[in-house]
Amino acid sequence: MIGGYLLDSSAIWHLSKNMRSLQAWHEAIAVGAFRTCEATRAEMFFSAKDAAHRDEMIKRFDSFGKIAPVPKQAWRWVETAQYKLTQRGLHRSAGPVDLLVCATAVHHDLTVLHVDNDFRTVASVMPELHERDIRPLA
Repeated sequence: MIGGYLLDSSAIWHLSKNMRSLQAWHEAIAVGAFRTCEATRAEMFFSAKDAAHRDEMIKRFDSFGKIAPVPKQAWRWVETAQYKLTQRGLHRSAGPVDLLVCATAVHHDLTVLHVDNDFRTVASVMPELHERDIRPLA
C-alpha cells in the first residue's frame, strides 16, 4: 500500500494548463503524494506529435510523481466494475483505461484525482474507490 493520490490524465492536463491549481497542489507534489500509472502514461503519450514532443511530455509527466504499478489482478476488478455499472445502465461511462486507473488506485489505497465525472460514477457502484475532483482546491 502506498497512500496518497493517483492522477488521471484529466488531472494531469488540468495541472499542466492551470497555474492556480498547480500552486494549490504544490505541497502534495513536493511531499511525493502524487502517483501515476502505466495506463495513464499510455493514454497521455498517444497524443504526442513526434518523438521530441513525447520526450517533453515524459519529462513533464514524471515531474508529477512516481509510478503506482497496475496490479496483476486489475482486469478482474475492471470486469467486476463493468458488471456493476451495467446492472445500473452506467456501463458506457468509464472506459477500460479509466477502470484500470480505478483498479490501480484501489490496490494501492490511493484517491483518484480527476476532472472527469466518470470516476464519480464508478465510485457509486464500487465503494472501495476513493475519488476527488482536482479543481475545488484551486
